[in-house]
Amino acid sequence: MFVRIPGDLLAQTVQQVAVAVSVSSAQPQNSMIHLHTSLNGLTLASGTSSGMVIQAKLPLDEGHCQTGSIAVPSRLFADMIRKLPAGVVTLETQPPFLLKISSGSTLFRLYGMDPEDSCSVPDLGIHLLDVELSSSQFKKMVQQVVFASARSNEARPVLTGALFHITNGSMKLMATDGVRLASCTIHLERNLSNEVEVIIPSAYLKHVSKLLSGEKLRISFSNHRMVIQNQDLAAYIPLMTGSFPLMGTMISATYVTELRVSSAALLSAIERVNLVAGGQTVLLNGTPHSLELSSNTPEVGDVQETTPVQNFQGEPFRIAFNGKYMQDIIRVIDSEWISIQYASPLKPLIVTAKPAPAPPVSRPTGTHGPRRRTARC
Repeated sequence: MFVRIPGDLLAQTVQQVAVAVSVSSAQPQNSMIHLHTSLNGLTLASGTSSGMVIQAKLPLDEGHCQTGSIAVPSRLFADMIRKLPAGVVTLETQPPFLLKISSGSTLFRLYGMDPEDSCSVPDLGIHLLDVELSSSQFKKMVQQVVFASARSNEARPVLTGALFHITNGSMKLMATDGVRLASCTIHLERNLSNEVEVIIPSAYLKHVSKLLSGEKLRISFSNHRMVIQNQDLAAYIPLMTGSFPLMGTMISATYVTELRVSSAALLSAIERVNLVAGGQTVLLNGTPHSLELSSNTPEVGDVQETTPVQNFQGEPFRIAFNGKYMQDIIRVIDSEWISIQYASPLKPLIVTAKPAPAPPVSRPTGTHGPRRRTARC
């Protein structure tokens, strides 16, 4: 194996594939990274057979590489590449499994192993379906949903995952920690005949979404794994087993009150209230004119905030909630306005993105009379 490649490009790619090791390996110091060169360029892969595997391809011009493969310690290789002086990096293997890494006046010699004995692209199982969407759509879905997953839950590990449900030309992503729920649905470019429902570890989705770039993204589902890939990067993520909670038990179809409020104004108010609440209980009092938030923490103090509302429909209400949870929800909603629906003190608040109110429309009342302005919402 022989390859010459710009050092900054190589360092960036090594950092991308190393994410699989840091997220899915219990012993990252013992993990390997697989390097393979062909006439088309350099391919790097890292991960574990039971966890996530990330593969990246670096296309190179002809004459800049010779075919070959080797597996080297992931962490040490990444550190070496990161510390090399700026310039072109040369990677060259020597028998049996020794990798020479050189750039400028620096030369590393790193012992490796047979790549057949290390990480490789895992078995995907039976193919179910493929979907295509933009990278920005996928990144936004993940950002708006996976925050609601549980970080750890030994009793119900499925709560650390997110549910993909694809049916009737739409893809829905949902996550819950048993207390809060986040859901996002997008329409696909084409209607798919098959229906798929799988659970993916939220931590993997969160890290992979940060690596994606480009316009188009292809997601493939099988009975073993989910594959997310663009032109140069592919992530192989294992499915989780278990039953995801039924969403109907957490979302009420009916509500007695609905209102619209500025997301920026409410977020600022919640952040100030949380200074005293410490992410604990916040009392919300909803009236036709405003949302009144308050918290009283012994030995700390108390706080009161008032935020104006629009389109208040229904009855005034009073409810307590976790201030940190509400803050997390509002932060990921990509909308200037949000809708809050209230059903009862024992049921969750439903927070959704809402279009901005329509601007006032001027309509003439006659050639001699005044003009009346009517706001449509």
